[in-house]
Amino acid sequence: MKKRTSLFGVLAPFIGASGIALTDMYIKEKMDSSLPGEEDNEVKRGILRFRKHHNRGAMLNLGQKYPQEVKGLSIGATGITFLLLAFSAGKRGRILEKTGLACILGGAMSNTYDRVKKGYVMDYASLDVKPQKVRNLIFNLSDVFIGIGLIFVIISNLTAKDRAL
Repeated sequence: MKKRTSLFGVLAPFIGASGIALTDMYIKEKMDSSLPGEEDNEVKRGILRFRKHHNRGAMLNLGQKYPQEVKGLSIGATGITFLLLAFSAGKRGRILEKTGLACILGGAMSNTYDRVKKGYVMDYASLDVKPQKVRNLIFNLSDVFIGIGLIFVIISNLTAKDRAL
């Protein structure tokens, strides 16, 4: 019989996910109220450029002509991530996987909240680098955590001893 983890061990990933979501929601609100108008106006801070961008689609504005469908997919993906984390949170080990799922869930909660409440996701940062394609990418903290979380989950599954082939 496998040992279960403590109550704190079960709740910690959800607390972390909530912290990520709330932090990004706070930053989005500050950026929305302090940055100049949409798109063309920006503030530079080292390698980062900050500007308002209301993304009505998914990543890279995909599906922007179908905002209701994107909203539905976002809600569904957030729910699935919540369930995956709930099923893994009570098990011992797999810390990297739980951390990754918590990062994904936190980012998904913040972006999904934006889609449901505002009809768009507030993106605000881009990199001030040479390749124009990279320079044009605009993101928020939630996007960063979703990316980090995906990397953690992939690494966890590639290195898992009990994975099925």
